[in-house]
Amino acid sequence: MQTMLYRWLLLVGLGHVLLGIILAFAAHLPVSQLYLDYLHASVSSVPPSAEFDGLLRTMVGLFGPTVASWGVLFSLLIVLYRQHGHRQIKPMIFNALLVWCVLDSSISVYFDLWLHASLNAATALAIAIPLYYLQPFTNRRGAPPQLRHAPKRQLRILLTGGSGFIGSPLASALSQAGHDVLVLTRNSANLRQIQGRVTCLTDMAQIADSERIDCIINLAGEPLAASRWTAARKHGFLQSRITVTKALLQLVQRLEHKPEVLLSGSAVGYYGHWEDQPLDESSASRNCFSHQLCAQWEQSAQQIQELGVRVCLLRIGIVLGRDGGPLAELKRPFELGVASQLGHGRQWMPWIHLHDVLDICAFLINHPDIEGPINLSAPVPVTHADFVTQLQRHLPTALIRVRVPAFLVRWLIGEMADEVLLSGQRALPKRLLKAGYTFRYPELPSALHQLTRTD
Repeated sequence: MQTMLYRWLLLVGLGHVLLGIILAFAAHLPVSQLYLDYLHASVSSVPPSAEFDGLLRTMVGLFGPTVASWGVLFSLLIVLYRQHGHRQIKPMIFNALLVWCVLDSSISVYFDLWLHASLNAATALAIAIPLYYLQPFTNRRGAPPQLRHAPKRQLRILLTGGSGFIGSPLASALSQAGHDVLVLTRNSANLRQIQGRVTCLTDMAQIADSERIDCIINLAGEPLAASRWTAARKHGFLQSRITVTKALLQLVQRLEHKPEVLLSGSAVGYYGHWEDQPLDESSASRNCFSHQLCAQWEQSAQQIQELGVRVCLLRIGIVLGRDGGPLAELKRPFELGVASQLGHGRQWMPWIHLHDVLDICAFLINHPDIEGPINLSAPVPVTHADFVTQLQRHLPTALIRVRVPAFLVRWLIGEMADEVLLSGQRALPKRLLKAGYTFRYPELPSALHQLTRTD
C-alpha cells in the first residue's frame, strides 16, 4: 500500500510538470480556444477581441512554468520524505496545499470559474488523502541476514574497515552468529550502526602478542567513488590500503598464535578493461590504474601468506545493498523519474548482492582448502543497459529513459568514468561454484526485487 501511495503522489507531481509544459506551449495554438472562450465568458462582459484573446493566451502561457515548477518541487519533497523521513516536509506540503486551495478557489469562485474551483478541490483531495497515510521508508540498517555458512566453533575475528558499507553488516552478522569481533576503526562513533556486541580498537598496538586471533578480514581503504580522482586521491587510495595491510603483516609477525586465515579485499578491477570475454580467477589482466591498485594491494596481502597464514584475495564486484553503496547512487535519477544509461550500455556489470558477500566470507573461513584469488560476483553478470532495464522494472517511477553520452560522463567525472562507469568486467565466480557455494541471489531480478521492496 505504501508503494502505491508513493507512486500516486509522484504521478501527481509529474502530471503537473506535464500540464505546465502543455499550458506554456499550447496557449497560442488553436486547440486552446475552447478553454480561452470559457475564461473570457467567465471573467469579462466585453465582446471578444483579438487583443483580449492575445492577453488571455499570454497569461495562460506564463502560468505554465509556475505549474511545472510546482510539480518538480512537489515531486522532490515527496521523494525526500519517503526516502529520508524528514518530519517537517509533510506539514510544509499540507500548509502549502491549504494556502493554494483556499486562495485559488476563492478567486475562481469570485470570477464564477466553478470548473476551476472543482478541479482545485479534487486535486487537493487527491494529494491530501494519500499524503496523510504516506509513511517514510524506515527499513534501513535492518538486521543482517543469518549467515548460512557461519563457523560452528566460536572464533575471534579482527575486522578492518568494519564501519563501511560491507564491513558494518559483516561485523553485525558475525557477532550475531556468536563470534568475538574486533573492529579496527579511527572513529568509534561509526560503530553505532553495528548490531551486536563488538570490540572497538583504534590501534593494532592494543592487541597483545599473546592474544588469540583466529581470522583477519581486511576491508580497509578510502572509498573510490567519493569524489573526482586526482593524483593525490589516487595516491591516497593506494596508501590507505597498503598501510593497513603492512600493519597487519607486522601484527601477525609478533602474534604468538598465528591466525588461520586472512580474507583480504581486492576488486574485479584487477583484470582491467575488457569487453565480452568471460573472466575467471585464472584470466589475464590489462594494465590500468584499477589493476595497479588491486595488484599492489594483493601483493601486500600475500606477504602474510609467507608466515603460514592462508590468504584469500576477495576480488569483489559491484556490491548491491539496500543501505547505500552503488545502488543508492544508481537509483537517484530513477526516483526522480529518469532511467539514466551511461554511454552505450554494453559495458559489463559484475554485480553481487551484499548478503552473498557476507555469506561468502563465512564460507571461505569454513573451507581451509580455498586460498588465493576469489571472484565475488554473481554467476549471471549483466550489461549496464540490461541493468538499467531491470532496475526500471523495479522502480516504475522512472517514466523516461535517457542515454547520457560517454563524453559527458568523462567531462563530469574524469578518469573514474573510464575506469569504473564506462567499462567493466564479465567476471565469473568459477572457484566459488566449483567449491560448492550456492548463491542466494544468482540472477539480477531476484536481487533487485529484494533490494527495492518497500513494504
